Amino acid sequence: MINLAQLLISGILIGALYGLVAMGFVIIYRGARVFNMAYSQFSVIGAFIAWTFLGSPGSPRLALPLALFLTFLSSLAFGLVIEHFIFRRMIGRPLFATFILTLGLWSILYGVVLQVWGAEPRTFAYSLPKGAVNLGPIVLSQEYIWSFVLAVIILAVFVIFFRRTKLGLAMRASYDNEVAARCLGVNAGLNSKISWAVCALLATLAGFVIASARGVSLALGDLVMVVLAVALMGGLDSLIGCVIGGLILAIGENLVSYYLNPFLPGIGTIFGMILILLVLLTRPRGLFGAKSIERV
Repeated sequence: MINLAQLLISGILIGALYGLVAMGFVIIYRGARVFNMAYSQFSVIGAFIAWTFLGSPGSPRLALPLALFLTFLSSLAFGLVIEHFIFRRMIGRPLFATFILTLGLWSILYGVVLQVWGAEPRTFAYSLPKGAVNLGPIVLSQEYIWSFVLAVIILAVFVIFFRRTKLGLAMRASYDNEVAARCLGVNAGLNSKISWAVCALLATLAGFVIASARGVSLALGDLVMVVLAVALMGGLDSLIGCVIGGLILAIGENLVSYYLNPFLPGIGTIFGMILILLVLLTRPRGLFGAKSIERV
């Protein structure tokens, strides 16, 4: 029972981190109708920008609050630049066209990281509190506890934003029917700006949290790609769905790896893909994706 409790609780904390990362992917899809395959590189760049301001343990640069402020300010500017010079011209274009464009953007950003920072792994001079938290016989990581708290707070903020504010309702209307929303005066350009800015900020936050536990490296992009699986499983248009999808995926991976790996070696590494395949075969829009209504 102790092992089961350990697997469940740690799965909840890791799943919240998955959901935190996936929120940016869902928001850019809802707000700008872009299936952003370059999202993983946004997190990598955000983590390296944070390292640039924070420095390494042996040579720290700026204090943590100032470094984080400059990091998020830089990532905000980065997101707006990407939107203004690349994706502003793609408003109203087919989803497949923007999908191909984000694949090219992924390659460009990967090359930028290699040229500017190189492939050598780095470590933050300051980061989230580290170490173990003991709940009786259960041992939890502080980094994942912080990610759980952040995920809950950010989810609550965005749920209120999309359901209670005029701008959030306008973005939802634009997602449901872009042509009708623009006819009613909804500013598609403003929606696009906000979506890309929020996407960059959330990707940077996720990159900082993950890098605090695992270090800053290009390998961060591989972990962030888990968000695609989480978003597809939860529903590309559902913020709550991406968090619940993250919880299901992380808890399932923990249980399958612990109980089935001795009999089926490697099952834990492919469990996520199996789960997503089953979900999409039965619910193509994901567990919480909205079903479109068509009238003939």
